[in-house]
Amino acid sequence: MTDLWEESLDGIHPTVDIETGKVTYPEANARLDDRDGSVFEVLETLAEQGRLKREFQEKQYICPHCETKGMQYTSACPSCGSPETIRTEQYRHTECDHEGMQDQFVDDDGVVCPECEMGLKSLEQLESDAANYCKDCDEIFETEEHRLLCRNCYLVIQPKRATERILYQYYLTDQGKKWVDEQLTARQLVVETLKDRTLRTEIDTTVTISSGEEVPVHVYARDNLLNDHIIAAVHEQPYESDISHLLTVALDVDAHAMLVTTSGTVVGEDIDRLDTDDRLTILEMTKDGALQREYETVSDPDAHNSFVGRITNIFKPQTG
Repeated sequence: MTDLWEESLDGIHPTVDIETGKVTYPEANARLDDRDGSVFEVLETLAEQGRLKREFQEKQYICPHCETKGMQYTSACPSCGSPETIRTEQYRHTECDHEGMQDQFVDDDGVVCPECEMGLKSLEQLESDAANYCKDCDEIFETEEHRLLCRNCYLVIQPKRATERILYQYYLTDQGKKWVDEQLTARQLVVETLKDRTLRTEIDTTVTISSGEEVPVHVYARDNLLNDHIIAAVHEQPYESDISHLLTVALDVDAHAMLVTTSGTVVGEDIDRLDTDDRLTILEMTKDGALQREYETVSDPDAHNSFVGRITNIFKPQTG
């Protein structure tokens, strides 16, 4: 989102593997990790929330038998359903009304009608019409059937039997720009506040917990002389689970937890019970760009804010 906002990234575009039909979003894959879940679901949810806008790129069909993506269009015989058909011409001898394909009229002796055995100077003496020929059942037909072919299990089916999936390109909306700006402003306020207290700060870094795992954090501040450490996270609307995660990481590395909500609300029933060691400070970023200790606790947030609060938690790396 930050790269889109800074215009170092012009959009999120799907890429379809020609061999396998697999769809990926390379720009998003490079900026998300396994903790974020499905890249497609993240993009779709952000689009539903108005932070990204969709633009149609193409349509993909998924095999109902083996679920391989990117079924291939093919024509098929209306009689036997085989895709082994070719476009050709059908010839008619007006003298006897016999109809047949080119190879039925042409042999080693030249052009001869197989019905009345009349010799002809060339195929131009015959009437001809466009036709299709099935090599499986020898059927000659005017109009082929539309089918989809699975490149994995070779199932041939009617298009309506396959699963349709529309592939979109994603771009940042004005609402998305505003949201990114709020998150980065809040993060910078945290940095400036900690620097004013002579703490050394790092943005978008990691801390190593006791298991050896490196956990990404928005801001990490420390004063090695006084052994004072702070882990800070910025949310639009943090959940009780987000606060619990933040506290868990802070306790593991012997740090104080600092959380900033840009909406002024946190979601939970009893936030105070989480902070048993007095390790947590929750601040609100006001509309005039200041940090204050006042915030509101809600138990039933609307769906608009819930996803964004989750994806900006302390376990999600923020680029930019």
